[in-house]
Formats: sequence, C-alpha cells, structure tokens
Amino acid sequence: MSIPKQPRQLMINLMYIVLTALLALNVSAEILQAFFSIDRSLGESSQVVQHSNEQMMEAIRQEAAAYPQFTIYLRKAEELQRQTQAFRQSLDSLRAGIVEEAGGLGPDGQPVRKMDKDIPTRILVNEGQGEALERRVRELREQLLSLVEEEQQRRLLATSIPLNIPEVPETSDKKGWAQYTFQQMPVAAVLPILRKFENDVEVAESAILNYFLSQMGTSLVLDAYVPVIASEKNYVISGEEFRSEIFLAAYSTTADNIRVSVDGRPVPVEEGKAFFSTRASGLGERTHRLLIELEDPLKDTVQRFEKTFSYLVGERSVAVSADKMNVLYVGVENPLTISAAGVPSSQVRVQAEGTALSHLGGSRYMAKPGQPGEARITVSGGGMPPSTFRYRVKRIPDPAMELGRKRGGRIEAATFRAQLGIIPVLENFDFEARCNVISFELVRVPKGGDIQVARNNGGRFEAEAQRIVRNAAPGDVYYFNEIKVKCPGDTYSRELNGMIFTII
Repeated sequence: MSIPKQPRQLMINLMYIVLTALLALNVSAEILQAFFSIDRSLGESSQVVQHSNEQMMEAIRQEAAAYPQFTIYLRKAEELQRQTQAFRQSLDSLRAGIVEEAGGLGPDGQPVRKMDKDIPTRILVNEGQGEALERRVRELREQLLSLVEEEQQRRLLATSIPLNIPEVPETSDKKGWAQYTFQQMPVAAVLPILRKFENDVEVAESAILNYFLSQMGTSLVLDAYVPVIASEKNYVISGEEFRSEIFLAAYSTTADNIRVSVDGRPVPVEEGKAFFSTRASGLGERTHRLLIELEDPLKDTVQRFEKTFSYLVGERSVAVSADKMNVLYVGVENPLTISAAGVPSSQVRVQAEGTALSHLGGSRYMAKPGQPGEARITVSGGGMPPSTFRYRVKRIPDPAMELGRKRGGRIEAATFRAQLGIIPVLENFDFEARCNVISFELVRVPKGGDIQVARNNGGRFEAEAQRIVRNAAPGDVYYFNEIKVKCPGDTYSRELNGMIFTII
C-alpha cells in the first residue's frame, strides 16, 4: 500500500490506525479467560478420550495375539493411529508457530500478544495454512472412513464422527472457510478452534477403534470377572467326597453375540450374564440342559456349547438376589429379595453393614447405602448358620447433558433460541433418580463482534444467559463449560464434559 502524500489524508489514516488499536485493546479480562477456559477444557477432554483409545488399542493387540484371524484389525488400527498421530503433530506445530509469532508464553502461561488479530490472519489466511488445514481435515476424514470396509457401518460412522469442516453461510462475504473462520480473529480465539480439531480426531479414532473391537467379537476388553465353582453335585451326605472345579471366569458386560437357552427355552442375557430362574416343586434332584450359542462375526458361523447341570430341592438354603442390578447405588432405593427355602419368613434374620436396610414385608427388602464402598448382608435364623453376601456400592453414574435433546453439533437458530435450559439425563439407569444442574458457564462466540460470557446457576437459563441465547444467529458458536451437577447421594457436585453448538 502506498503512503498518502497529502498531510490531511495521512493524519486520517494514522487516526484510523490508532482507533483500531484502541478497539483491539477494549476486550475484558473475562472474555480472554473464557477463550483459554475453552481451550483448556477441550484439551482435558481430548486427554480423556486419548487414554480410552490407548486401552482399546491394547485390547486389540491382545485379541490379535490370541487369535491370528484378528491380525487384519490390528493392522487397520495401527494405520488409524499413524494417520491421527501425524495430524495431531501437524496441528501441534501450527499451534506452536502461532504462539511463537505471538511472543511465546508469558508468565501467566498465555501468549504475550494474545489479542493480536494480524498473526492468525497472516498465517492462516494470507499464507494459506488455513486452506491447508481444511484440505487435511477433509482428506483425513476420508482416509479414516476408508478403513471401515462394511458400507452400512461406514455410513453410520460418517454421520457420527465430528471430524468435518462446517459450511460457510451463503450470506457471508468471505471467500472460503479459512477466511470466514480465521480472518481478524485474535490469537486467543484461534487456539480453541485448533484444539477442537484435536478433540474431534480423538473422538473419530475412538469410534473406529470401537468398531474394530465389535468386529473382533467384543466392543470392549473383557471388563468383568467372576469366580466360578463347578461342582459335580450340589448336595453331598456325610462320608461322601465333594469334588469341584474352581476357576476365575472373565466376560464382557457389553457382548451382544451370545444366545442362551435352558431346556430349549431362551434365557435373557444382560451385561454378559444370563440369569436363569425356575420355580422348584417337589423334592429331589432336578436336571436341566444348557445350550450357549456364540456367533462369530468374521466367519459368519455359530459355535454351540452344551452342558447339563443339576440341583437338589428340599434342603434349607439361602438365596439373595438384587432385583435390578448386581450392585447397590448410593442415593436411591435398591430393592432386594431375600428368601430362605424351608424357613418361614418370620424366622429369617437379616443384618446389613455398609447400607441402611428396611423390611417391606415377606421376602422384600429395600437397601439404601450412604456412600460408595462395600455392603454386606448377613442372613441367618431357622437353624441355619449365618451367610454373608457382599455387594459393591457405587455412586450414580454421570448423566449426559442435553439441550433440546441434542448434545452438541449443528442446530438451527430458531430451535436454539427456543430452549429454556440444559438437562442432565441418566441413560440406561434402571432406578428412579434425577440429577440437578448446579451451575455452568455459557460462552457465545459470534460470527462477528465481541464474545459474550454468562455464569448461570441451575439448569434453567437466567436473565443474562437467556439474553445471550436469544441473540443466536447463523455462524455463532456456543460453548457450555464447567457444567456442575449434583445427583442423589452426592456430597459434592461433579463436573461434566461441556457441549459445543454451531448455529445454522
């Protein structure tokens, strides 16, 4: 650009430069911290997913070592990791270059020139590195999906993995995605955008690794163990020899390729276990025939395992079963059925440690533990020696956050503006329980203009958050960070992963 020769024009240009500098400085410390809070939150989320990916990768290695036919999935998983690692390295290099151009990190751990808008514009727009990033993201997405050979599953993954480039609104005057996203954006705002791609590639890797594991016959590494005692007879008399096989059985709580039947009747399988029950009548030995069918997804075959088992009806015995789960949960009522065959209910004595236990009548009880750990239930009476049963006590699992039944991604502006708040949802939890939102941080990054931040108490939008939500326009990005909820039985609130919405 040539320097104006007229003194008056030169003065006007200089005043414009000074005004631009003043505008650049007119940014609150809260907004700056919001940028870095988003970047930090995304980084922590990425580390959690990466740790999970490492566990799944180790499960694939172990499965391939035990079964050579699974080597093909190990090779695919290794190729998947090579591609994602190369992308992360290039992304780290790009971030480091921007931070270095911004004067490096200051004593507060943030770039010295964090509000500089020229550095991202020059590197990502003028020098073309933004367009290169766009091409690499699109190429990586296709490369990762090509590792999935099954067409239907590939289409499902294509709609679920978040690794993509948003379309530029037709109303925008920007020439492309890089210019629309990075031009005249401060360093502090660009870093979370780059961090989001790191998080997206981790999530995409997780989805494809999980698919490989499902094709190998399990969606997770064997995650549960139970001691098994297989005795020849369940009843002996004085002088006889008691013989039994004792071993530790490992199983997957998520396996869905197992069918179980007893005497030709199907038995439902829940969390990797089949629970068989039948009403005993008469005295003496009862024998049943067990059939387990295991589907092999690779060979499209079914393996059959058959065995008979028996038990004796008549002698006093104790059975304790959790009506809903094999664990007890803090903060909710856990129904139990405690019975002693051959002993009247009035003579059964039940004591509990690690949980409150109330008798509802007959064989029905209700346990309500106060803290995680272990609970012990001891049953005696009617001439029986005391029998103790141990249960794991867990807190209610983390709920999933939803806004309008969505957990992030693209959302229409009108739909977003109509929402009244965010809701924690307990998925696949069989108990009556509801978690409450304590607080969260809402950040709006508009397509143009200053960032808006609101701290909200409760799940329903308060006045400031409601105002920010009602300002939603296409191209805006909303971040829900530092979401804190409290579930029944919680002493302290727990912090959940955030949500990111792009307004269309």
